[in-house]
Amino acid sequence: MTQLLPSNSLGFLLVDAARLFRQAFEKVVVEAGLELTPGEIRALAYVARFEGTRQAVLADRMGVEPMTLSAYLDRLEIRGLISRTVDPSDRRAKVVRPTPAAEKVFTEVRPIALALYEQTVSGFSEEERAVVDELLQRIRANLTNDPQIVGSATQDPALPLPRTA
Repeated sequence: MTQLLPSNSLGFLLVDAARLFRQAFEKVVVEAGLELTPGEIRALAYVARFEGTRQAVLADRMGVEPMTLSAYLDRLEIRGLISRTVDPSDRRAKVVRPTPAAEKVFTEVRPIALALYEQTVSGFSEEERAVVDELLQRIRANLTNDPQIVGSATQDPALPLPRTA
């Protein structure tokens, strides 16, 4: 049977790599016995990465349904890891921010995420790691018109930088 595209086309490679990375992340989070689910950690990382963003925009950036994100945010808010406030420009919308307590979660997750990163790029030279990072950023920029995503730092969203006073 004829294939639409070769099995190693860019689309298949990107989707397979993303799926496998997400599965590996979920596995290491569960094995680490963290108090949050992988989805909650991902949501918290996106809240930190796009601090002050409306919930609906955040759901779109994460590629999840708004109700799915709302459930994650409900649980994060109960734990005191995020705050939701009314958007001053639209009282119907809520903006989301991490609280200082979120840094404890990032401190616990950071070594797990770094170990997974090392596994993911095992056998890559430093130059190859930099090239992969640059090329993936360019692919992302080519596929979005969201200025916050295109202009975002090279920082991994799972590893927000510590807050400074």
